[in-house]
Amino acid sequence: MDGVRLLYRPLASIAAHRVLIGRLRSRDTAEKGRFTRADVDGLLDAAWMHYRERIGNLPPQPTIGSTMNVRLACFTMSFFDALLVDRIERRYAIELIADAAWWVYRKWAWIAVLLAHMTPGKKVLGFATVEGNGDRRLISLRFPFNAPGYRIETVNTQVGTAFDVVYCPIAAFFRSQDAADLCIASWCNLDYALAEITREKLVRTKTLAGGQDRCDFRVSEGGSAR
Repeated sequence: MDGVRLLYRPLASIAAHRVLIGRLRSRDTAEKGRFTRADVDGLLDAAWMHYRERIGNLPPQPTIGSTMNVRLACFTMSFFDALLVDRIERRYAIELIADAAWWVYRKWAWIAVLLAHMTPGKKVLGFATVEGNGDRRLISLRFPFNAPGYRIETVNTQVGTAFDVVYCPIAAFFRSQDAADLCIASWCNLDYALAEITREKLVRTKTLAGGQDRCDFRVSEGGSAR
């Protein structure tokens, strides 16, 4: 049984219905009308069909977290393909998927923050847990972004939290599908909005999905509270 499909199918359905229904099918051609519930149901059915066809060819992963994330990336790609088959312009399809992904992402983000707040003696930030003695432990890298599925290098810093991701299976998957632009918009860039949830500032100058040698995360307190 595919646990990812069982767990995330209801969430994907809710997110797709909330984000797409009523949106223009084409940003530039209003005459094409707007997405209906029937449209979204059809797109979801097509996406899950493509997903089932693809998961057998996914590379094996060493951890539960990386297995889950690569399968979610596979569904993201499958829904993207369903939009393209429906003749949705590529840049607009990426925007729609990024919006739907954020709807799901922020739900899990708040759950993670809440659980971390319940741990005695710790103050929770968006990307790190600060122990009572000031030592930082990256909660977001414990699961699902944990080794050996991901390769992380910590960076010493006196201010904030700093680490580099030197291997990410999600970026590797999207690059293998010639969809780095989709990866950056629907996965990578959501980290900026996540940082804002807890009033932090994320600065990142490189991404693996963008073809660089690492994703350099530099996180400090005092970000936007929008």
